[in-house]
Amino acid sequence: MVLELRRVSRQFGAVRALTDVSFDCRAGEIHAVVGENGSGKSTLLGIASGFIDPDVGTVEIGGRPLRRDSPALAKKLGLAMAYQDTSLILPEPVKNNLFLAAPDDQRPPFWRRKKWARRLLAEFDLDLELFPDAPAGFLSLADRQLFEVAKALVTNPKVLLLDEPTTALGPHEVEALHRTVTACSRRGVGVVYVSHRLPEVLEIADRITVLRDGRNQGTFDAKTTTEAALVELIVGRPFEAAFPPPALKVEERRAVLVVDGLQGQSFGPVSFTLDRGEIVGVAGAEGNGQLQLFDCLAGRQPPKAGRVVCDGKELSLISTHEAVGAGMMLLPGDRRREALMSVLGVKVNATIQALRRFSVFGLLRRRRERRVVTDLVRQLEIRTPSLEQPVEFLSGGNQQKVSVSRTFLKEPAVILAYEPTQGVDVGSRFDIYKALRTRTNEGTAMLVKSSDPLELSGLCDRVLVMSRGQIVEEIPGDELDELRIVEAVVRGPGLSKAGRSPLGVAMPKASGSNGRI
Repeated sequence: MVLELRRVSRQFGAVRALTDVSFDCRAGEIHAVVGENGSGKSTLLGIASGFIDPDVGTVEIGGRPLRRDSPALAKKLGLAMAYQDTSLILPEPVKNNLFLAAPDDQRPPFWRRKKWARRLLAEFDLDLELFPDAPAGFLSLADRQLFEVAKALVTNPKVLLLDEPTTALGPHEVEALHRTVTACSRRGVGVVYVSHRLPEVLEIADRITVLRDGRNQGTFDAKTTTEAALVELIVGRPFEAAFPPPALKVEERRAVLVVDGLQGQSFGPVSFTLDRGEIVGVAGAEGNGQLQLFDCLAGRQPPKAGRVVCDGKELSLISTHEAVGAGMMLLPGDRRREALMSVLGVKVNATIQALRRFSVFGLLRRRRERRVVTDLVRQLEIRTPSLEQPVEFLSGGNQQKVSVSRTFLKEPAVILAYEPTQGVDVGSRFDIYKALRTRTNEGTAMLVKSSDPLELSGLCDRVLVMSRGQIVEEIPGDELDELRIVEAVVRGPGLSKAGRSPLGVAMPKASGSNGRI
């Protein structure tokens, strides 16, 4: 065994994070750990990596005991970890981040760092085309996540811990990551792979351990288990992976958002409409203008050309204030940096954009505010010890529910939801689907960008496919399924529905429906 935890327990105040959990990872295997947010996965990784000292139990790395909570000792024993919230020093160049991660005896002289960094990045086979002199802060979220893995591999570890390594990755980046992880396991490295994406886990893992409420629910052979069985173990009850249906009939809908020839940085021109009570998905490989389109509609980037009408009012989109005032509300993909004030409580984060609703002559009616937020917490099943709990201490799924709760108070005409379930566990994911559909059933229109074809096919009424900044196909509701969406993305522009290029050359179909787009 390259990593072994025996009967580990850990308590934080009144919360039992782990209770009598045993876990091991063998040399050359990929061992996945799955569970809802708050199930104990992060605590397990923290104890294994030396950041958290267990109340009870022992940890061994490469057969040698980790006698105290010391990340330096864990690293010396051969453990490396790639963090979900990256450990990069953003102002520093790529080459310096690699240099600081490398063991002392492998660090090159100053004048060779650039060449050394370029060679290492090529060796890791992560499809990372980075400039060694560029600050790490200039990297996209996907590149930061892949670079975090590269930084961990610099130490040539015996055991590699990956904490949600694919949350910001598209299908090509996921493929590159899995190729690298598989190569590591073949060299004898033990890999602990924590993820919410069950299809990816089943595809890459040798064994899978399920945690629920801080307890080990068992370890299973990935080849003989199913996604449905894992979901039932994760949530603790039979769970139908169903999406809530729309309540408004087609004839009851009317156009709320009209986009005509809109063009901005890295996208356009695009034209489409959103109807009252409708959820429209946006699919496409990462980097094809989806983020820029959402930013432009939200007033975060001025358009170059085109016309946008929201709820009967034509917008210039020169400011977020104008977009919000017209009824356009953005749910950003990076909730921690762009949506939530992490040091403030649940109540403040939920009501910050709707304080006028609770004020009379400029005075805040706190009792009413508390009563409304209490009802929302109950409705959205937000797990929090109190309304004053800082959101930074909530799980990712509960943080996202707090962000979604604002739409119930602001009551926008249009919601722009960018990756609404990114980094969210399976239980919270379906709570969020229910909340989003509730908003549209009350008359709101919604545009959803997601990298999960299952999410798009189950949640949306129709899907727009983007490629090279333009909408190249619209998939109607009666044709929506995972394979249909993946095929549309793979085909790209200029191909017929039969999957042939203009020259008549047959194009390969998607091999399955578990990829992320």
